Formats: sequence, structure tokens, C-alpha cells
Amino acid sequence: MVTDASRWDEKYRTASLAPALRIEPLLQCHQTDIGELSAPRTVLDVAAGACHAAVYLATQGFAVSAVDCSSVGLALGEKLAEREGVSISTIEADLSVDDLPAGPWSLICCFRYLNRDLLAPMAAILAPGGLLFYSTFNLHHLNKAPTFNPAYVLQPGELAEHFSMLDVLDLSDGDDPQETASRIVARRSA
Repeated sequence: MVTDASRWDEKYRTASLAPALRIEPLLQCHQTDIGELSAPRTVLDVAAGACHAAVYLATQGFAVSAVDCSSVGLALGEKLAEREGVSISTIEADLSVDDLPAGPWSLICCFRYLNRDLLAPMAAILAPGGLLFYSTFNLHHLNKAPTFNPAYVLQPGELAEHFSMLDVLDLSDGDDPQETASRIVARRSA
């Protein structure tokens, strides 16, 4: 049986170390908010893959833990961190069965991964004043990629509903048919 871990391991085995650090646009757009986070400045990168977001946030002075099911992806992330002159902690875990690492976390990010069972726990392990960055495909992605599994796309309004306990700083929740991804940046009340 092909598991998520084996499927992603195979994908990352054929990948090489990226020639440059890829910075998530959502993190770049909110650099001021990120810079204002107070100590202890800890980050959890959920479904980190090859850890580009984790490594970028480590270059910004955060203590970063990256969690993913792929040991091969995490190993690429460790090499990327070394090349960028920072260190990250990696945690191999199958997020379909394992819990998220206990918080509190100053910042939690998750890009291009949807597990609805993790959304409320992400909000719960944010430190007071902590930031959540979340972005993944929405219903409109199916127009561009009709064979994509519809179970892994957000419906319009879903992020606002799942993260209603947080204070929203930035939200695009699937209302615009031209946008194939939904995103939220939100803060836990202090």
C-alpha cells in the first residue's frame, strides 16, 4: 500500500536542493507583523515538505520546528538550512494520525496542505498574540486541475469558519473565482 509518507518520499528523492530559498509571498507580505512577535519567537511549520518556510523564518531569528511525514523532504530542509547558515528542528510525523507538537507557538504556518482535523488544534496551540499563516487550494482550483481530489480543497468561507476564534488580519476565503487558493493570516488574542 502506498502511504502519504512513501509517496512524498519518492517525490523528494527525485528533487534536488533548490538553487535558492523560496519565500512564501504571504510571509513576505506580513513581514512587519512577523517582526513584532515577542519572545520566545518559536515557529511550527506544519506539513513543511522541503522546509522553505521553516528555513526562511529561521533566517528571521526564530527557533523553528518543521513537521512532515516525509523524512526525505525534511532531510532536504536540513540541507537547505545548513546552506542558509541556520538550523531548524525537524519532526517526522504522519499528521493524519499524529498530534501536532505541543505549543505554545509564536507563529504557525501551513501551506498547500489540508487536514481539517488539524485546523482547530493549530489555533489552540498558538501563544497569546501568536500568528497563524495558512494557505491552500480552494474549490476554484478544480477548474484548473479537474483531476485534483476535491476532498483536499477548501470551500468558500471555510477558513473564516474554522478560525473564527482568531482575530483576522488578512483573508481571501474562496469568494473570488479567479483565486485558486484561499489564505488567512490571523492572530490569537493576547
